[in-house]
Order: sequence, then C-alpha cells, then structure tokens
Amino acid sequence: MIKTISSPKYARLIGWLIANRQAKGLSIRALAELLSVTTTAVHRIESLERRLDVFEYVQFCAALEIDPLEGIRLLR
Repeated sequence: MIKTISSPKYARLIGWLIANRQAKGLSIRALAELLSVTTTAVHRIESLERRLDVFEYVQFCAALEIDPLEGIRLLR
C-alpha cells in the first residue's frame, strides 16, 4: 500500500486546497487563524510534511467555503 502522504493523488488534493486558498486571497496565516491552528501547522500540511485526517480535511474545506466532495472526487 502506498503511503498517503507520498501519493500523487494526495498531492493533487492538497494542491486543490492551496489553489482554493489562494483564489480566495487568503494567506497561510489567515487560514491558520480561521482554523485556530498555527501557521506552521498549515504550512506543514501544504508542503506535504504532515497528513490531514478526514476531520481536518472537512475543517479546511469549511474554512475555505468549498465542498469537500469536490476534492474527494479528485482522488478517484
């Protein structure tokens, strides 16, 4: 089984989250504030150093006002 964090599909999902953050004009710091986490935490996720669990993924999507199912479709 491929480690999730090194999967090209996982990288595509994180890229999608980054693109949505940038499209909304949010910095890593602003997103971290919305999520009540450190900027380091968001940076580590976006740079594929730390994996998101499902709950965190849904929180990211809510903060970005995007549909989590849209991102999940990228994993197919």
